Formats: sequence, C-alpha cells, structure tokens
Amino acid sequence: GVLLLCTMAMEGIESIPHISERKKVSEKLPVRYEYSRPVFLQVTQKQMDASKDHGQRLILTPNDVGRMPWHVGFAEAINAGKTLYINEDQASIHVSNLAISDSDQIPYVVFGIFDGHAGTGAALTAANCLHGHIKDKLNAIKHFLAKEQAEVIAEDDPGLGCITEPIPTESLVTGSLEESFAEMDDQIRRERQTYRIKGGCTAIVALFLQSKIYVANAGDCRAIAFTESFSNIHCLSTDFTPETDRKRLQTLAYLQPQLLGKYFGRIEYQRRLRKKDLNQRVLFRDRHMSGWAYRTITEFDVNRVPMIIGHGKRARLMATIGTTRGFGDHDLEAPGGQWIKPFLTPVPEVKIYDMSSQDFKPKDILVFASDGLWERLTNEEAQECVQQSWELHNEDDHIYTNIAHDLVLAARGTFGKKGWRTGKEQIASGDDITCFVVPLISHRAPPKPGCIGEVVDYCSESNDPVTYTSGPPEGLL
Repeated sequence: GVLLLCTMAMEGIESIPHISERKKVSEKLPVRYEYSRPVFLQVTQKQMDASKDHGQRLILTPNDVGRMPWHVGFAEAINAGKTLYINEDQASIHVSNLAISDSDQIPYVVFGIFDGHAGTGAALTAANCLHGHIKDKLNAIKHFLAKEQAEVIAEDDPGLGCITEPIPTESLVTGSLEESFAEMDDQIRRERQTYRIKGGCTAIVALFLQSKIYVANAGDCRAIAFTESFSNIHCLSTDFTPETDRKRLQTLAYLQPQLLGKYFGRIEYQRRLRKKDLNQRVLFRDRHMSGWAYRTITEFDVNRVPMIIGHGKRARLMATIGTTRGFGDHDLEAPGGQWIKPFLTPVPEVKIYDMSSQDFKPKDILVFASDGLWERLTNEEAQECVQQSWELHNEDDHIYTNIAHDLVLAARGTFGKKGWRTGKEQIASGDDITCFVVPLISHRAPPKPGCIGEVVDYCSESNDPVTYTSGPPEGLL
C-alpha cells in the first residue's frame, strides 16, 4: 500500500493546490515562445503563409534535406480547420555529445514530436527545452556510459553491502528520460506564472545512444521500426489513451475519490446506465480488473458519469480529453469545474530497441508520428505505404523525406466533394500530422558536422538551453 501511494504521489497527487491557488493563464503575460514551425524546416515566409491554408493543407518538408542528420525524412501538414491558421504539433532535432574527456565523447541524437492541444504553448516550450533536461540527466551518468561493462554496481554500505541488484546502464538512461519528462512538466508549471503557456501536449522522443534507441512516449504518438525490407514490424511505443491507461486512472480515483467531484464515477460499464438499470446486474470493470464481471447497480452508479467513456481514439477522460500523458494542461477542467491535471502524468513509457547486433540495410527504418497519422493509418497500412513509396522513389537521394511525405499524404488524403478523403475513399485525418523517418543503417556513425540540429553551446542555467549551428538563413523564418 505504501509503494502504491508513493507511485501515485509521483503522478502528481502531492502537488494538488487548493482550488483558490489555481490561476488561469493571463492574456497579459508574454508568451514563452512565439508560434513558429520547427527550425530545421527552414521555411520561407511564403511557405509559412501557405501552410496555414486549411483548404490546401500543404505538406511541408525540410528546405535543406541534405543537411538533415543521417538524411532523416520529415513531413508535416496542418489540420483541416480545428485550430484556425495554427498547427499545434511541434518537432525537434538535437545532435550532441557527452564529453568524457578532451578527446573522448559519446555522441547521441534526440528526435522529438510534441502534439499540442488547446494551444501551442506547452508544445513549443517542450520542443525548445526538453533536450536541456535530457542532456543534464545524461551528463550525470556519462561516466557509467563510458565503462565497458554493461552493469553498474551499487555503492557498498559498510554495514549492509549492496542494497540492490546490479543496475544495467540502460536502466540509467531510462531513468534519465523519465526524470527529464517530469522536470519538463514541472518547468511548465513554474513558468506559467510569468509566461503565457497555453494548453498541453503529448510527447514522444527517440534517443539514439550507443547502438540503442530509447523511445520515451507520454501520450498517443507512436513509433514503429520496419526491418527486413519493411517486412517486419516492431512496435516501440504504446498509445496512452483513457482506455489503455484505465487501471492507473481508476486506482488514482480509488485512492483520492474527491478528485472525481460530484458528477463522475470511477467504475466503467459495458453500456450507459439508465434509471431502469437500478438493482439490475450490469457488466463492469474496476481498477483491479482486466476482464469483466457483473455488478448490481445502485442509485449512486446511475447518478454518476463514468470517468472513462468511449473507446479507441474516441475515449475521453472525464468527458474532456483523449490522452492521459504529456506536458501542461495545468488549467484543464472537466464539465462541472472538476480539475483534471491530477489524473494526467508526464511520466513516459520507455522502450529500448537494441541495434548492436543487427546488420541494417537502407530499407530498415524507424517511423514515428503524431496521432494525426495513426488515427487513419494502421501499422500495416503504414507498412504498405512505405513499401510503395520506396518502389517509387528508391533512386532519389531524398528517399526518406519522400517516404515521410507519402505517409503524411496517405493520412491527410485529398480534398473533394465529400471533403478530405483517403485513397480508399475513407474519411481522412483532420488533425495536425507530423512524421519522422529515420534510416537505421546510419546509426553506427554520428551525423556529419554542421548538420541541422547540431548543438554547439549548452548551458543548463539559461532560459534557452541550446544554440544551433544552423539557424534560419537570412530571409527565412
């Protein structure tokens, strides 16, 4: 019980302020970061203006593909009108190293996608600042990473000896990412007192470090590796929705029932309850259940809306939000004024993909994208799209950019008499869409010097913790 309570405290319970302390974002405060598109796109003003057209939904790709690290592919498209003239998705690339000595460094690359909602503030802040937290945490363990052995031995206590089993170095990296995500959310919480940081965002990060990919996912973005000429699918993330995160949410509601207020109930039912269900037996699920069982319905049950309603992409927490992990959302309220933030957590799931023993070919890639792509493409449909794109563009130097473009196009569809439709005449994605395609064959060598996203200066004390070699050229945004 103590361990469970400690876990729940990490998820945000210990910092719940009194209702009077919850201040709305003031419109008089300055914004933390002005709205822009990812710096590595290097878009012109003309492209920027065109990208805001919800009727056209221009697919943007980097203007200088040759300077993308490892020739990584990237593409994005704005939504179909959900947020006027604004693409709430953001993305980032950081190429850096951990200095062990004057002559010894450990290179790493971080790619990130931040899917914003209810404003761009949280996504922009995370895209600009998360890497600073990651670098701080990696610097703290860099001497362990430099050792040849795969495990770190806990320091001996004179009286007790080691209190844990040997700790694998990859567990240190996992912990660094988890702490970085938690600190990023705490930074947003603090800075919203002095800056206008609206909304929230989900986040997915792919860290390439020492022949491993660490995919840290907090939300419903998704990462997939296609290998063996695109024939094998390796899922490297879990989509976190109110439905998939149900047990954690219901456990929190069980421990802190006051968080539900007077309108919501903890228990999930197979169907919507009505007054005629009083004293009847209905199938239900609670915090400790993977399956279903029968429960006799009480008046309390009938008068409460389940905290989780809907299924798949339509699942909602407290009839409000469709994701349960990420950054921001410090002001988000459910119908009736109930505060939702205590149920949301920035803590990511970290999955590790070991590349050290694999002989990758050009057709082995990592694809990760915001849910705007995955709400219309299954993993298998994305696989088919990648295969077709390769056959069409395999002699092109910008093959991975073309694959990213074609994936975004497949989800966005084309506009016709029935609105946006996919090639199969199904309703296309109306959401913002962002997609990276990373060739796995490139991971053994660090990106070439001078690539876009290279970090040349770092100071964790500064407001903007990274400076790039590749700022936008004159005349570009």
